[in-house]
Order: sequence, then C-alpha cells, then structure tokens
Amino acid sequence: MFSEKNIPKLIILTPIITVFMIAFFTIYFFIQNQNNYFEEESLRIENEYIQKQKNLLEKEVNYIINYLEHTVQRNKNLNEEELKFELLKYIESIRYEKYGYIWVHDTSYYLRAHPFRQKSIDTYDINLKDAIGTLITKQFIDETIKKPNGVFIEYFWAKPKEIHPSKKLGFFRLYEKYNWVIGSGLYIDDIQKSIFQNKKLLEKRINKYIRFVVTISILVILFIGLLTFFISRKIIQVFKDYQDNVQKKELLLEDLNQNLELKVEKAISDIKKKDKAMLHQSRLARMGAMLSMIAHQWRQPLSEVSGILMELETANKFNNVSSSLIEESVKDSNKQIQFMSNTIEDFRNFFKPDKQKIDFYIQDACNEALTLVDASIKNFNIELKQNIKENCLIYGYEREFSQVILNLMSNAKDVLIQREIVNPTIYLELDKQDNNAIIKVLDNAGGIEEEHIDLIFEPYFTTKSAATGTGLGLYMAKMIIEKNMGGELMVENTEEGAQFLIILPMGKMKKNE
Repeated sequence: MFSEKNIPKLIILTPIITVFMIAFFTIYFFIQNQNNYFEEESLRIENEYIQKQKNLLEKEVNYIINYLEHTVQRNKNLNEEELKFELLKYIESIRYEKYGYIWVHDTSYYLRAHPFRQKSIDTYDINLKDAIGTLITKQFIDETIKKPNGVFIEYFWAKPKEIHPSKKLGFFRLYEKYNWVIGSGLYIDDIQKSIFQNKKLLEKRINKYIRFVVTISILVILFIGLLTFFISRKIIQVFKDYQDNVQKKELLLEDLNQNLELKVEKAISDIKKKDKAMLHQSRLARMGAMLSMIAHQWRQPLSEVSGILMELETANKFNNVSSSLIEESVKDSNKQIQFMSNTIEDFRNFFKPDKQKIDFYIQDACNEALTLVDASIKNFNIELKQNIKENCLIYGYEREFSQVILNLMSNAKDVLIQREIVNPTIYLELDKQDNNAIIKVLDNAGGIEEEHIDLIFEPYFTTKSAATGTGLGLYMAKMIIEKNMGGELMVENTEEGAQFLIILPMGKMKKNE
C-alpha cells in the first residue's frame, strides 16, 4: 500500500478523504448537537409555558380574592347573606382563556358556585369523583386547608359541552372570612397544543439552520477537494524531482560507502597511534618528574658521602687514617647509599599501576606523595602547611590517587619557583562534607590566568615551556579522579592563588566495579 507507486495516489486521496471525514463528523455532531438543543429547548419552552399557565391560574384566583376582600370592606347596603349571594353570582360569570372559569366550595364540602353545575349548588359535594375515580372535592378542600395560600392539583374533568374527560390543572386558595375554597383550572391538552405549536416553530427554525450549515459544508468540501487536487499535482511533481535527486545521491553514497570502511579503519588506527603517543608522553613526563625528584632526594645523601670522602682524604694527607675512622666512614657511606637505594625502590613502587581498587585512607595516600616531593619542596624553601580535619576512608586506586596529589604538588611547586614568590607556600587540606571526602591543594602564586583556567584540563595544553611540560599531567589527573574513581576535580582562583578541589565519594563501593 505504501510503495513508491502508490504514494502519488495517497498524496491526492488522503487530504480529500480527510476533509470529507472531518466534514462528515462535523456535520454529524452539529446535527446531533442541534437535536439535543431542540430537546432541551422544547423542554424549556414546555416548562416555561406550563409555568406561565400556572401564573395565569394563580393570577385569576388572586384577583377574585382581592375583589372579595375589597367588596366586603366597602359593603354598606347589603346584609351578609345578600352580599354572599352577589359575590357568588359574580364569580360564576367570570371567564378566561377558552374554557377557563371559577367555582367555589366551602370547607364543609358544599358547592357554593359553579357556572356549569347549577343543579348541584348548595349540595354536599364530597362524593364528587373525576374520570379516574378520585374524590376531587375532598382533595381540593383538604389540600387547600393544608396550604391556604394556594395549591396546584391535577385531575381529569370533561370540558364544557364535551363528554370525554381531559387532564386538567387546577389552582385553589382559601378565602378565610367565609371559609370558601376558590378554584380555577386549565385543560392540559390546550396547553399541550400551544406547546406543540411552539415546538414546531423551533423545529422549523433549527432544520433551516441545519440545511444552511450542511449546504455550506458541502460547498467547502468541494472547494477544498479541488484545491487539494491541484496542490497534490504540484506535490507529485516535487516528489518525482525528489526521487530523481535521491537516486543521484544513492549512487554517490554507494561510491562513498566503498571507501568508508577503509577510512574508518585508518581513523581508528590514527586514534590508537595518538592514544599511544599520549600515554608515552605521559610516561615520559612522569619519568622526568620522577628523575627530577630522585635528583632532589639524592642531593643531600650525595653531599654527605662527598663530605665523608673529603674527610678521609684529609686524614690520609696528614697520616691520621685509622681503622676506626675507615670503619665509621664506610658505615656512614653505606647508610647514605642505602637511603638512596630505598629512594629508587620507593619511586619504582610508587609509579606501578594499581590492578584493583582497595580501601585506603586519604592521609596515607597523600603522605606517600609528599614523601617523594618533600626534598624538592624543601630545596626551594617552600613551606608546606597541612590541615587534616577529617581523614576519610576511600575505596579506589591508592597509587593513582597519590600520583594525582604528587602532580598537583609538583605543579604548585613549579609555578611558585617560576614566579619567584616571596614566602612560597603550599596548603593541603583534608575534610568531609555530607558523604564525600574533600581534598584541597592551594598555593599562593597568584592564580591561573583567566583565559587559561577553562583549558588547563585539556590534553596537551600547558603554560610551561616545551622542555618542562607536556600538557598531560592535569588531563591524566582528571581522568583518574573522574573516570576511574567516580569523583570530581575542579580548579578556581582564590585571593592567594589557584585552588584545586577533589571530591570523592566515601565508603566502600561494590567489589565488582
């Protein structure tokens, strides 16, 4: 279905089908929405009309009550019985709507006024039933006594001059002075006819609106369909041009792929050579640093041996050489030579690579590095200050960590000598924060130039001369701390000088790491 041959057809048909589906569902949901609106609006109109009719009934009865109260208050000529008679006749004469009229019962269930039941006037009317057998007179009066200010009651009663009963809605209110229950009513089917007419008008209006929207939607579909067809033809042409370009590039890519494997192999070979060269330079740099430190370590014992030999030479000139002097000189010389031999062994062991991680204390590893650089530092009158706040236990490569400390110390020593700092000082601080060991190496040489501070950990970057620096020391130190031991190595300038900060996680790590 999605082959290259079918793509042009899909380009043409997909937008048209999509537009058609969108329009179809839009029209469907619109019509559905309008139908729902019609139902809701019909119910609202019905409720509104019924309420309007209830208001009409209530208005008519309230009008009669107000008329009775007004007439009774102003009566001066008639006695009470005459007045009642006149009032009841007036009530029987009232008409409203098509079949609307007023009738009166008293609270003793006697019919007092009714325009269409003249024969039953002043009779006990409690047994009167509607079309479904309800004792309606009793219901009218009992409900009105409970709610004297007005009550609505539905029942079934025949219209005047008609045989078949219809559902009727009545409203009843008590006139307390004469204990009259005054009632009025409207036939529900009359109400329903009016409601039906209103619904038909609403339905006609909504259907007209729906036809208009559907017509507009169909016109929009046709317009979009034509527009999509013309645009699709342009897209097909562009697609064909694209296919031609792709074919050309595929041919070019095949040519490139033929030589890609050779290029990759050559690039890998070059990278390996560079890595070997980097490691070789790093080893040479460490070897040079080691030889320099050995030289500083040997300078003092060589001086001591030279002094012993000069003393023997002087004693020999004056014929004061004794066997005890020779033995003592040999003993002192052997002691110095042994010290020099131990120095060689210490350096040889120090630079051996660690094979596995071990638990070690930070201070022990730092002391091992300081032992190697101590003579060199003292030779240049550099003061070393240590502040051991916490001696943390670390799980990692002890010798590699010592090499990092040695490198940082050696760099600090070199910059102090290079800048000829008065009262040169190196600070070493060990501390703990949260679950991390904190190691700080700080000098008072003035800091690193701002343009260099972001580059000092890059391979081959150095501020030293080509004879003394390779640019790999700090790079290797960062690799050891961050890659091998899972920590962080950072640098920042302080008021006194550059501060190198090492953060290492404390506690044992998993042995299989």
